[in-house]
Amino acid sequence: MTRNAAQEKSLRNFVLGDFFGDVACRHGHKTRLFNIGRGHYVACDECRTYIFVGSNLMSCWRQESKDIWQANYDSVHGYEFIE
Repeated sequence: MTRNAAQEKSLRNFVLGDFFGDVACRHGHKTRLFNIGRGHYVACDECRTYIFVGSNLMSCWRQESKDIWQANYDSVHGYEFIE
């Protein structure tokens, strides 16, 4: 689906869609969705940035361990958090 520029909401290099899973990098880089606890985040590894997109929106965080959350946190160490 193509995005209409008038309908685009953006947060720096992230283009926000209609729901948390519809977040893209403005530069066309691949993004990834991950959890830290009940919080959901999207990161762009090429831009080295990440954003918070919500909490407890998906139940998958309940099946993850603190080790997974720590690895996810470590994976964005040094990245810029965009509010």
